[in-house]
Amino acid sequence: MLTLIAAQDRNGAIGRDNTIPWHIPEDFAYFKAQTTGGAVIMGRKTWDSLPKRPLPNRLNIVVSRQPLDLGPEIAVVELDGAISHAESRGYKNIYCIGGEQIYRQMLCRADRILLSTVETEIQDADAFFPEIPSDHWTKGQSKILRHDAPRCSVTEYHRVTADAAP
Repeated sequence: MLTLIAAQDRNGAIGRDNTIPWHIPEDFAYFKAQTTGGAVIMGRKTWDSLPKRPLPNRLNIVVSRQPLDLGPEIAVVELDGAISHAESRGYKNIYCIGGEQIYRQMLCRADRILLSTVETEIQDADAFFPEIPSDHWTKGQSKILRHDAPRCSVTEYHRVTADAAP
């Protein structure tokens, strides 16, 4: 199963200057709980922005058109090979963790989205989560991750399958 996992502000912003422009420990803990034991697919800029590399207890896959030497435990592949690389290594839970272009390209391939919303507005944001087309996705359950300001909640979305169509 391919899951896009992201956090956005009220306007869909996910980043500014290759950083996450907020610090929500509850959301980081949720991200860690969801992705640990799975494979994570990310773009090179997301890889560069990680405070700790590689993300522990996960297969780290970096999507890049250019060859990079990131060490033996890090796979560097083109987008089309990312999912098949994770599957060939036996991973059933595969997470796309950004950035914006990778999310846009993976949206049509994803089965599920876990989207946190931080109740704030980031000025000068330069990366955004793609719009979720309502005719392809159904909104599932939501839960609050943080009650204190800025409030943060996560919503799960599932791809509408042909079987579920009216």
